Amino acid sequence: MKILLLGSGGREHAMAWKMSQSPLVETLYVLPGNDGMTSLDKVSKLSGSVTDVPLIVETSIDLGIDLVVVGPENPLSEGVANALEEKGINVFGPSRQAAQLESSKVFSKNFMVEYDIPTARALIFDNFADAKAAMERWDVTQGIVIKADELAAGKGVVVTKDRAEAEKTLFDFMENPDCTVNTKKVLLEEMLMGKEVSAFAICDGEDFISLGYACDYKRVGNGDTGPNTGGMGGYSPKNWPSNTIKSFVDEKVFKTVLRGMKEMGMPFKGILFAGLMVDGEVAKVIEFNVRLGDPEAQILLPLVEGDLVPTLLSAAQGKLSELGSKVIKLKPETSVHIVMASGGYPSTDGTKMDLGNEITYPQDLLPGVEDKNNFIFLAGAKKSADGPLVNSGGRVLGVTALGPELEGARKLAYQTLKDVSFKGAHWRTDIGL
Repeated sequence: MKILLLGSGGREHAMAWKMSQSPLVETLYVLPGNDGMTSLDKVSKLSGSVTDVPLIVETSIDLGIDLVVVGPENPLSEGVANALEEKGINVFGPSRQAAQLESSKVFSKNFMVEYDIPTARALIFDNFADAKAAMERWDVTQGIVIKADELAAGKGVVVTKDRAEAEKTLFDFMENPDCTVNTKKVLLEEMLMGKEVSAFAICDGEDFISLGYACDYKRVGNGDTGPNTGGMGGYSPKNWPSNTIKSFVDEKVFKTVLRGMKEMGMPFKGILFAGLMVDGEVAKVIEFNVRLGDPEAQILLPLVEGDLVPTLLSAAQGKLSELGSKVIKLKPETSVHIVMASGGYPSTDGTKMDLGNEITYPQDLLPGVEDKNNFIFLAGAKKSADGPLVNSGGRVLGVTALGPELEGARKLAYQTLKDVSFKGAHWRTDIGL
């Protein structure tokens, strides 16, 4: 098989590593990929943008690609799956219409209300004046969640109990041209209480296979302080959520989404990522995403036992029910992932990031074919003109470690982190506590 993987982050490094292990794979092309992926067997980098849909279709045809796997959300919202399927090319990822579960918070909220999927109460506004008036009547001391309707690279949601922060966020999202988040519509939601966890499912339009649960850390600083980021790390919880909650999520969330999307004429194929708030034995959906998370991919994929490729291909073809003994399973271990970020990240206040610094790390930490319990996945890193790897983005790399229990996995992850360094690097020290 020839596979084309779209994306360049730590998520895609983990996906490329897992897929390259398949005996079915002859060549795994990554577009654009990153310099960490080139150490993997069978992997070849291609230049181009993940949102250049005509290029992706042309490349897939020219190379005789058997399966396209989409990493990030942007190409999905641009309709890359639609364009590929029109040419008869298998693609693991939802259509532009189905991708609205992530690309439009308004669509997603209305869908959840329509299909009675438990979620936070919300008000939706398409102009700043009405939203501001509603916020003035809101008891912000009880908490408020401000959500941009459109994609915002993980930075379009702010949760606060501070009125000044809430009002500034609303203004920035809807009126401030200098803000990196710009939206025409906004949601004001009640703040849910409990513990957050994300659930993942591989879907084929009718059926699904669970890919497990992960808890991530969005804010840049220890104790959930500072601005939101794309994710500073996370872990796979063991023996939580309860089996009752997991059954509820399977029946009331995943099955309901698949049924509802099919009824709406936009069957959902790909990864369905449900962000949940769990309070005791009650779970509510915070949001949906339509791809693997980053860092959740780096947490969960190392736990997958078996060949991932047949499952992805079967999902793309609508044939998960035919997998039989080829179905993937998850190891009975836990996984911890810690992100190392560049100085200045997430630079929400315009702070310039400290880039171009050499990264030192043991070469054997890069994932390969051997079975081991600790490794690094590269993201915002590239080879410099004179050879060494340097940091080139906000989230530079992440360390993943596995263990029978959370404490052991966490200890191994932080021990491994000591062997990796670059100027200005920072990370959270409370992942998994």
